[in-house]
Amino acid sequence: MATNPKDYVSLRTLLDSLEVGALRFFLSSTSKSQSQKLRYLKGKLTPIVKELWREPQARKGALLEMDCPPGYFDCLGLCVPYPCQDGGANLSAAKKTTATKKR
Repeated sequence: MATNPKDYVSLRTLLDSLEVGALRFFLSSTSKSQSQKLRYLKGKLTPIVKELWREPQARKGALLEMDCPPGYFDCLGLCVPYPCQDGGANLSAAKKTTATKKR
């Protein structure tokens, strides 16, 4: 399927605004602590991220555990293209299988 450049630019703009807005919110000086702001952002953003990474068949109602695709790392339930930072669980799909077999 060909990518529509206008749609891609629109999505990129949306994502850029989300990223910068979340960082501004987190770093701004308000009456809320950064840990409170982080909890708020996680509560709002994590469900969206998990929905986007779920397998297509899981979106149809089946409850399937998400495995990150090859080249991505599962950092506390979120797929990222780099090893986890700050002691997060660093299990790729291949490592999960190995870890499960060892139990």
